Formats: sequence, structure tokens, C-alpha cells
Amino acid sequence: MIYLDNNATTPVCPEALEAVTAALRDCSGNPSSAHAAGRKAKKLLSESRERVAAALGASPDEIVFTGSGSEADHLAILGTWETALKWNSRKKRIVTTGIEHPAVRKTVKKLEAAGVEVVWVAPGPGGRLDPAAVGNALTLDTLLVTVILAQNETGVIQPVREIADRAHACGAYMHTDAVQAVGKIPVRVGDLGVDLLSLAGHKFHGPKGTGALYVKTGVRIGGFVQGGGQEGGLRPGTENVPGIAGLAAALDAAARSLAQDVPRVASLRDRLALGTLKACPTARWIGDREHLLPNTASLSFPGLRADMLMLGLDVEGICVSTGSACHSGAMEPSEILLAMGLDEESARSSLRISLSRLTTAAEVDRTLEVLPAVLKRVTK
Repeated sequence: MIYLDNNATTPVCPEALEAVTAALRDCSGNPSSAHAAGRKAKKLLSESRERVAAALGASPDEIVFTGSGSEADHLAILGTWETALKWNSRKKRIVTTGIEHPAVRKTVKKLEAAGVEVVWVAPGPGGRLDPAAVGNALTLDTLLVTVILAQNETGVIQPVREIADRAHACGAYMHTDAVQAVGKIPVRVGDLGVDLLSLAGHKFHGPKGTGALYVKTGVRIGGFVQGGGQEGGLRPGTENVPGIAGLAAALDAAARSLAQDVPRVASLRDRLALGTLKACPTARWIGDREHLLPNTASLSFPGLRADMLMLGLDVEGICVSTGSACHSGAMEPSEILLAMGLDEESARSSLRISLSRLTTAAEVDRTLEVLPAVLKRVTK
């Protein structure tokens, strides 16, 4: 099987597998227990927190472990709002965009339905935000700005630093969903200027069911789950020590090889995408290619059904994904692509190819070898 759907999830890398296995075998205690087994688990938890913090340029006490990137997004948004209510803050506005992951989009819409003022900023045609447009949506009563760092469908990287500077000038917190970016490009919280940052282990070859939220020192947020005092009281429940150890090992491995991986993966991505466009001259690359994750290409095939092309490649043992969702047997166009200004037909015909640092040149060559025949079958 050739796996080219790494923005959905990634296979676990050897470093993460070894870390998870060792923790399951040798570290069965509860980190909150005072006995030897508990102290051993707490030590591994602390070491993992330090590794994640080091990769992000953060302090260990600024890292809160969660069960997923989605949960980290929820904690950032709902936790910020809960604190504003608790302290009767006059800041009541949230500014976000039309290209957010559902974990952010649906959470913000839930607050909007409850009466919170939300401003939705549209991206440019290439899927990249104009910092000035976000700035125009800001007022002194803005509580939170939440902007994705790298869009999961298109791979377009957003100008988060420029937006963060504008948010802070209005006294607002800045959150970024960095789930698709961490492990693929350098991500340092100081460089981004953010107050809150979400990540997920399974996007960079760590185990599923693991995530983290960076909370800058001095930023006050509330938890939305009640329980014990784990993770500073923000995420109660006994920590998933093996999963967290795997997340930390995977992030450490990704960070160490990033300088070599970025140009190599980008070269493979370009070879695959440009070869696909050559095999189908009517196809086009979606998104701003000047600001793009090295592993991602979103391609539109006018006149073709992307789901049929995906299934045709699947028969050949090649995994990709569409930019559409199937509801009741009908292909619904991607909200992200529509927000970028694509018409419904173009959005329905989009295919996402996403590589990883484990993708090989032989896999790219094999995909390009079988692609013409697959295209011929689905255009009949």
C-alpha cells in the first residue's frame, strides 16, 4: 500500500512505537501516586513534557497534554471564554476565519449560537489570509483571535505572526491551530507570537489519541471538564503516559530531521503534483504555492468526480483523499474550498495528496505510473 493521506493521519514512527511499548511494559504506575511506581510514571511524564516544550521553544509548565488536537482547540477557545465570563470581562468578541478546521469552526459556531459576537474573515483566492483584513475585524472588545497555521485541505500556511501582532495591539489573545504544521515545518511559539497553540501527535507519526495545548505563561484559561488536578487542573483525568511518551518521541524525531526532510518531501510532492498535472492537463493546483506545507498538494480535476478518482487509486493500493464529504450519498463540496471562492463543481472535483517524511521516491514513481490508466477509467 502506498499511503499519501498523511494530513488525515500518519503511520507511527519507530521512535514513537518504541517509546509507547517501553512505557506500557515498564511504567504502569499513576503519575499522581506517591509510591515508586507513581514516581517513575511522573518522571516519564515530566521528561515528555520537557521534550515537547523544547521542540516548540516553550517552557515545560506551558504544555498541557490533551487527548487530541481537537480537544486542545476546544480547551483554548472554551477555556478562554469561560475565564472571560468568570472575571466579567468586557471583551466579548471572537475573530476567526472561514478556513478553520471543524474543531475550531464548530466550537466557535456553538458560542455564536449562544449569543457570542463572532467575526468571520474570508481568505484571498489562494486561501491565504490578509493580515490587514483580520486587523480590520479587531476592536478593543476582542477577546480571542483564532487562526489556523497551516490549512489541512490545501496546506496553505497563514501569516500568524502578523495577525498575532495585530491581535495583541487590541489586547486580544492569539490562538493558532497548528495541528497540520507541527512536525512538518519549524514551529516555535516565540516566532509565531501566539498565546495558545494546539497540536496532535498522530499528525507527525505519533500515536492517535494524544495532543497538547501550549498556554503562554500569564494567560488564564479555564478547564471545561471537572475532575482532579492533572495538567494544572485544565485537563483532569489520569494522564495517558504511554501515549504522551510516544507523542514526545515522535515530535523529537521530527524536529531533529526537519532540516533534511523539508526539502526532500517538497521535491517529492512537486514531482508527484506536477506529474499529475501533466497526466491530466485540465487539472489545476489549488492554493497559494508560495506559502505551502512541503508535503501537501490540493488538485482540482474539472469534469471528474474526485471520489471516483480516489477509489480508482485505492484499487491500485494508493491512498489519497477528496476535498468533499459524502452525506446521504451526495458529495458535498468542501466548505474550505468554497470559502476560497471555488465554485461547487471545482470543490467537488478536488483531491488532496499529502506525503510524509516516510514517503519514498519509489512510491511517487509508482503512483505516477498507474495514474494515467486510472484517469482513463474514471473519465469514461
